[in-house]
Amino acid sequence: MYGSNPFSAQDAWNAANGQSSSGSSAPPPSVFGALPYPSASSQLPNSVTFNFMSFSPTILNCKVIGPRNEMYFRVVTDAGYTMLKDARGSNIALLEWQNHPTVEAPNLLTKQSVGQWLRLSTERSQRFMVHNGVSYTWRPYDRFLQLSIPGSYDVLARVSKTYDAVVLELTPQAIQLGLLEVGVLATILLQCGKSID
Repeated sequence: MYGSNPFSAQDAWNAANGQSSSGSSAPPPSVFGALPYPSASSQLPNSVTFNFMSFSPTILNCKVIGPRNEMYFRVVTDAGYTMLKDARGSNIALLEWQNHPTVEAPNLLTKQSVGQWLRLSTERSQRFMVHNGVSYTWRPYDRFLQLSIPGSYDVLARVSKTYDAVVLELTPQAIQLGLLEVGVLATILLQCGKSID
């Protein structure tokens, strides 16, 4: 259950990084280690940055720090459930860890399997997500997981990893599209180290 990468296929990550995996018998990388460290100068233009930090011991128990170094969200896991809470402690979303994990977020998405909400493509190279009737894709590119609208070259958000945090960058357009909470939720799921299918 632990140690699989976000797309459950090492080939997708290797292809995105220009590597061949044919004949390789090495185990797939862990999700947490799947994203190399980006350089500080490679931030998306005009983006708003959220840092997932203070892991205890993983992203499933952490703080999400945003602009002005303020805590925007907390991620709390206990007894098979993970809750995404806002800074006031109100529940935003609930993940239920079972054979097929489920996700629900009142006012954002109805209860459904995580594998349905972040649906893996048939070639296992990207995940599809629908929010407010709009389709999006999460796909690896260079040292990032990038969110975009299929067919568009505009990156709306991206996820990377530093030595002690996971970083979510959201463009102003992504925030206008209401992708803040679902972007945070998707980041947790794509970096948690658990099977989400």
